[in-house]
Amino acid sequence: MAKPITGKNHVGERREKRPNGDIYVYERITAYDEKTRKTYTVSQKLKGKIKAGTQDIVPTRPKKRKGDRDVVDATRRHTGLTDILEWVGRVSGIDDDVCSSFSEGDAEKMLSIARYWIGSGGNTLPRLESWQVMHPLPYSEAITEDVYGKLFKDVGRNEEGVQSYFSARAARLGESPVLAFDSTTISTYSENQSEARRGFNKDGDGLNTIKLLTLYSVKAREPMAFSKQPGNIPDVISIENTLTQLKCLNLEKPLIVTDNGYYSQKNMMEFALRNVKFLTLVDPNIVWVRETVDELRAAIAGMSSTCPFDPSICGATSLRMHQFDRIRERSRNGKAAGEKETITRRLYVHVYYSPDNEAKKELAFRKDLLELKTQVEEGKTEFTESAQKKIDKYLTCSRKGRGGRLKIGFNDEAIAEAKKYFGYFALVSNQTMDTFAALENYRMREKIEELFAVQKGRLDGARPRTWYPDNLRGRQFTQFISLGYHCFLTKKIKEVQARLRKKDTGKTKSLLKLEKKLENWLAQRSLAQILDWLDCIETTKVRTVMAEYRWSTESVARDKLFLEYLGVDI
Repeated sequence: MAKPITGKNHVGERREKRPNGDIYVYERITAYDEKTRKTYTVSQKLKGKIKAGTQDIVPTRPKKRKGDRDVVDATRRHTGLTDILEWVGRVSGIDDDVCSSFSEGDAEKMLSIARYWIGSGGNTLPRLESWQVMHPLPYSEAITEDVYGKLFKDVGRNEEGVQSYFSARAARLGESPVLAFDSTTISTYSENQSEARRGFNKDGDGLNTIKLLTLYSVKAREPMAFSKQPGNIPDVISIENTLTQLKCLNLEKPLIVTDNGYYSQKNMMEFALRNVKFLTLVDPNIVWVRETVDELRAAIAGMSSTCPFDPSICGATSLRMHQFDRIRERSRNGKAAGEKETITRRLYVHVYYSPDNEAKKELAFRKDLLELKTQVEEGKTEFTESAQKKIDKYLTCSRKGRGGRLKIGFNDEAIAEAKKYFGYFALVSNQTMDTFAALENYRMREKIEELFAVQKGRLDGARPRTWYPDNLRGRQFTQFISLGYHCFLTKKIKEVQARLRKKDTGKTKSLLKLEKKLENWLAQRSLAQILDWLDCIETTKVRTVMAEYRWSTESVARDKLFLEYLGVDI
């Protein structure tokens, strides 16, 4: 239960240790604004210092007063970056969703940490306390190691708040959202994380991993929900819990897009039986997919099959009545549990052909076979399972004469059969969909890979950095909030860039020239560089006996235009 609002100011104390060992003691007065639902700093002053090796506070000398215009209080803070992040939280609805799902204190702490990760480029949390001295954040008190450690543990155990936030974000999507579903792994040396296990390590560093599964809205371009699993759970069996979670989110007719790591007959059947729309990449070597490729070859060869947004690709779609076999788990409608049941469902197979991919794949295929041939001729006998299958299928072995030298050749017939399907790839869905709309939706799924790169590289998410699973859950959730900030701001900057590229005859020459400068500037900088550039804007507040004064750092015309088009008022 949140603490009652009293309307009174709170007097706190903050201590800052200097490199020489002295500890400076500050008195900070804070108040709560009911309109913005945020705590702000009323004043802050230095009380004194504790010299190194002592425990007593040496008070500061009193200020000399010259008259009624003497300064009573003065502060200087970096506000350019923090004002932008405050705008992101407000406009995106992230702040409201966090505050409605958690207590006031926990919400302010999480939002502060999320903004710190974005603003500092993913610095570690021990630096937060120092960073927040000059950067105003929703939580005005010092966020020490003890504070964020307890926060992560409490949030990690508060599943009601976590799921409420996911539902609140899902409610903003509207009807028929397109959701990408994918996973990444987090490597760790820790032996305390029970979910860290030996499995497929996507970073290839040989460590135990924890699997992170994420739902991402490809049209809204923002993360929707996540869960974590032991690192030894294969992707292909991770889909069932996600389908249950979709019901909890109460989404209207979502389309789930996955890559071939999640393809299986069982997964397609689960989607079909639960009436969930799906679009997945399938292996073109599967027999029934090859049959569909052969069926559509003539249609794909025609000019009308050319993709309108990518002329290097041709495509066509075929309807297929597909049979799924399953073992019944319950007795119902005269059918007993344990019996084998055949279910027929309508599937749409979208087949695409790319000459560029065909040439690349054939070149790689030739190099691979030549390398295998050389290894066999040199006497190597131990191969991986996939390499051994290629040797058995595409190479021929014979010896000349009794005890003669081993001769390795190529099975040209099998190679020719394999090359027939080079350059082809296929998508399968259970809902009617235009051939190239399906391709566009699948390509947008690739944005989730950028999401994982941001989380690991710019939000300090490459390692758990916590001792226990509950703390990790809370930390990952806070990173998830920060990821929402990042995605929303990136989307808005892209909208600004699109606006700059749009030609408008009503603009003056000076404005067009300024827009061109801004367009070039944005094209040459990442989000982190843009925020770092604007972090130089400082706001100084001075309160005297007679009045209060406020001013901010001046900005050049280009920067002002960027903030104006973005919608931020600094």
